[in-house]
Amino acid sequence: MSMTSKPRGPLLLFFRGLRQRCPVCGEGKIFKGVFKTYERCPSCNFVYEREEGYYTGAMALNLVITELIIVIVAVPVAASQAVSIPIMALIGGVLCLGMPLLGYRPSKSLWMSFDHVIHPVDD
Repeated sequence: MSMTSKPRGPLLLFFRGLRQRCPVCGEGKIFKGVFKTYERCPSCNFVYEREEGYYTGAMALNLVITELIIVIVAVPVAASQAVSIPIMALIGGVLCLGMPLLGYRPSKSLWMSFDHVIHPVDD
């Protein structure tokens, strides 16, 4: 595995995570489909899933962000009583199902980048 010893600061890793690129080289894509990830970086051959259950933190991050958005959106609307209960249930259902799907890819790539800030690879 050829990895350069370039500095990888938190901000650089954050932007790599936002771009859904390899946290090690910044070139390789993490995803090969909508929800399917590569096992290794296509550019530097780095193994993305470091251990069994590696993405559990990403799932927790996705859940927390989803819950925060639901609270920020749904609670004020419900408190204002400007929307009927069926419409509120529809909004809640769409948010509960849609937000985890929309957050799946960013949460995985950002989690990987965050992990590399805490536990950088040995070059």
